[in-house]
Amino acid sequence: MVKSNDKVRSFSRHSNRKGLSLMELIVVTVVIALTACMAFPVYKIFQQRSKEKRLKKILTDVRAAISGTKSHNSSNDFQEGFRTVARVKGMEIIASNTTDSLGDAVKQNINAFVAKIGQGYGYPKTPEDIWSPNPVAAIDGFQYETPLGPIPLNAIPLERPFYRSKPIHPFHDWYPEADFRYVPASDSVPIGDKQDSYTIEEWATHSAKLIGVKDIVSKGAGLALDGSKTDEW
Repeated sequence: MVKSNDKVRSFSRHSNRKGLSLMELIVVTVVIALTACMAFPVYKIFQQRSKEKRLKKILTDVRAAISGTKSHNSSNDFQEGFRTVARVKGMEIIASNTTDSLGDAVKQNINAFVAKIGQGYGYPKTPEDIWSPNPVAAIDGFQYETPLGPIPLNAIPLERPFYRSKPIHPFHDWYPEADFRYVPASDSVPIGDKQDSYTIEEWATHSAKLIGVKDIVSKGAGLALDGSKTDEW
């Protein structure tokens, strides 16, 4: 049996135990704060590096989708970029509509078409055509001879996407002005409104005066960790 005075002594021993003093609490708080202050810049650098990596990948992938030989597309049954497929598809259309009765017309038409592609045509008509499931290649002003007379080949339907979806700028949450812009192959925009590149919205405004998307660029993301300008990537 435990005596009452033993209970009193036991309670007294427990009640004399001390918690953290105010000074100890302050020290612990300061240590945690310093650790957080040192960790935050490292985390910020890690985030920056990750965003830069994603930005470079998007630029590389979209450029490959436009002109490369191995585009990052949504299916596995082809590897060519937009312009390559447009050239092949255009040649097929010309050959199927031109007969031997025209002599060398097939060869001449195809040579003229390939020359037109070399002059900067055969690009996506709009930025959306890069990731559209039914894109159209811009061949404005071209026509070829057939037994029924000349036929215009102003647009070539390609019927497959070349990029997964509209790219989202990795730095937009940091810099609201950061955005992707698209460079036209040629344009007739008046001097006052002419730009080197256009956002999707600006492209829609000037769509009648812009011919073909030949490149994608990043604007508004500032300097990279290595000191280079992301606007020049």
